[in-house]
Amino acid sequence: MNSMQILCFLKAAQNLNFTESAAEMFISQPAFSHNILTLEEEWGVELFVRNNKRKDTLLTPAGAVLYEGLKNLHEQFDHLLQKAKIIQQGKAGTLRIGLSGADRIDERTLILFDRFQQKYPNIELLLRRGSHRELIQWLYENTLDLSFALKIDVIDRGWLNYHKLYNIESVLILNARHPLAHKEGLSLIDFCDETFINISAKESPVLNAMLMQECKKAGFTPNVLDAADVNAQTLYLESGRGVAVGSENNTAAFNPRMTMVRLRDLFPMEMVVAWNQKNDNPCIPLFLSVYELIEEIDFT
Repeated sequence: MNSMQILCFLKAAQNLNFTESAAEMFISQPAFSHNILTLEEEWGVELFVRNNKRKDTLLTPAGAVLYEGLKNLHEQFDHLLQKAKIIQQGKAGTLRIGLSGADRIDERTLILFDRFQQKYPNIELLLRRGSHRELIQWLYENTLDLSFALKIDVIDRGWLNYHKLYNIESVLILNARHPLAHKEGLSLIDFCDETFINISAKESPVLNAMLMQECKKAGFTPNVLDAADVNAQTLYLESGRGVAVGSENNTAAFNPRMTMVRLRDLFPMEMVVAWNQKNDNPCIPLFLSVYELIEEIDFT
């Protein structure tokens, strides 16, 4: 039994005329009749009443039952097949995206999500927040399809692909009532006596080492309080335990009691979207193509 044989049966049952049905399916009548006969032999059921004196034919009671059932099944199968083809092309499905638990979703990311949903309404975006380490782990396990990340966090992981997004400003986050909170032209050395709340090496080795390197270049060794992850870092900041270097989107900086200052020796960091090389979700390239469409928007 194959799909052509089923289609021949359905067409013959609809028209009750083999000649007309064969013409509509663009096959010869002998080939059409052979398909019907093959089904009858395979199923062990007579589908039509043969009468050589009549051009029209009739369904047997068994054929009528099969026609009603197969007609519905064929319609359901056709719908499922079309849906499967859309998913195969990446135009429907699910895209699981990870975001840093420490950062708010900025305007350009919101626009990206909106544009993507407008263009691909049948693709569901599932968003999930996590720490640096969790996002990398989820990509490795393929429980995330994409993750927004800092380039320095993914560049040395050979199993990851990444696509450049944009640069994000690095700032110092501190209590709004700090004596230096509203001064301009400051550098890291101006905060050499502060406690720096740093992401632990277990959470992100590169971010942990980067603070130490930048302070060393500025001429001092910082007092450091290691935070287990980005959520702990935010908690320490908001409870007044020290200062921290982070992105301008860090949620702690938007606490009314906190603020951010730009320092001369802090430079922008490159944001990327990363994915596991073994992840073959067809929605991934569609997401990247939509980002390319909004790259020209001025967000300043």
